[in-house]
Amino acid sequence: MSAAATPTTREVSIGARRARTGAIVAACAAAACAAATRALDRVGARARFVGPGSQDARRKGATATRAWNGSAWVARDAAAAAPATRWMGRDRNAGDGVDVVQGTGSFGYGGYQEGVGYEDARARAEAERAEREKWARWEAEDEERESRKAEKKAEKKAEDRAKKEKSRARRWQKYDEAWARLDADSGASSEPLRYADVPWPPKMKELLDREAGGASATDRERKLAYHRCVKRWHPDKFLARFRARLRADDAERVVERVEAVAKSLTIAYAASAS
Repeated sequence: MSAAATPTTREVSIGARRARTGAIVAACAAAACAAATRALDRVGARARFVGPGSQDARRKGATATRAWNGSAWVARDAAAAAPATRWMGRDRNAGDGVDVVQGTGSFGYGGYQEGVGYEDARARAEAERAEREKWARWEAEDEERESRKAEKKAEKKAEDRAKKEKSRARRWQKYDEAWARLDADSGASSEPLRYADVPWPPKMKELLDREAGGASATDRERKLAYHRCVKRWHPDKFLARFRARLRADDAERVVERVEAVAKSLTIAYAASAS
């Protein structure tokens, strides 16, 4: 091959630049074509509002003779055209007694824009309403379930309170019965008195109120109850009755608790007298 037939480096470079320029021009042409197509589509969408056959045109007495089918204007019968007073398939001014499309936005149900049929908009609105009702029903069921749980909890709490009251009353009854036996045997029995044999009050802070007849007792009733309790629980009076019977290994513990009961009675009486 001769040297004249071999392309030079400069010629190769020029050819490459021309190829790139051609590709760029083709891409720009394709983009321009796509933009023009989108513009025509927008024109067609707007034409249904402000173009031939639109509501504004009909208000001016115009007659719709063409319609945009998405790609081109086509002739159509004016009688077959959608009435200008109809919106999404429903007559807005006919006053035929049917409900017009209602919604939260400017375009009917749920704010849907032009192009959505009335029945589609209604169906979607009904689906959304059903969804809201479903969640409202579930929330109501949850609330009812929580209410039942609260009622059961309150009932159980009341039952527990009643059981505690019954148990407390039973313990106080045993306390009275044990003291009755101890008072009956104090002069005749010589058996050793252990710590567990002493009828200790179930609640030292409740002793005065119970002996007085309750928290609503009068001052005189509380005073008389205090004197009765002191005759039984004052350390000197208690030891005067039971010192000889106390077991040696329990004596110190018994005296310590008797003093605690007497002190609790004094504090409770002073609080009620103040």
